[in-house]
Amino acid sequence: MTKNTFLLNPYNNNDSFGVIPYIKHGKNEFPEGVVKLRQGKHSGPNRGFGAVHIWEEHKIYLKRKGYDNSNSVQRFIADIIKSGSPIYCEFENLKGNHRIAVVRSTLGIAILEKIPDGNNNIFYSIVTAFEKKYAHGTKIGTVC
Repeated sequence: MTKNTFLLNPYNNNDSFGVIPYIKHGKNEFPEGVVKLRQGKHSGPNRGFGAVHIWEEHKIYLKRKGYDNSNSVQRFIADIIKSGSPIYCEFENLKGNHRIAVVRSTLGIAILEKIPDGNNNIFYSIVTAFEKKYAHGTKIGTVC
């Protein structure tokens, strides 16, 4: 398994954790794309991405919520990103490469980054997820 290996959603047994629909907000556009969780890597505090990073950064919180081991990160993500979960954006990146946040208020928040897949398609990679009940920024849509 490599850092870019896509992990399976335990509820649907494929690598999709939801779909971000096409969103236009002012001059900013977010293309439609599938949300995916990669194996990832952890390089230190607040440095990394994917399941390995989420587990290493937030395992105390995850264990407290019943996500017992690193293999339960997929279930944690699937419990946050559900159809109807709100999508927020802070619009802070000056180049327009904005990350978006998906919130499940009773559980946490997932931060997503738009990534080209090499075939002229976009997917949204889960960078991190953690305990937080509210996102900053503007609500721009909901997960499909």
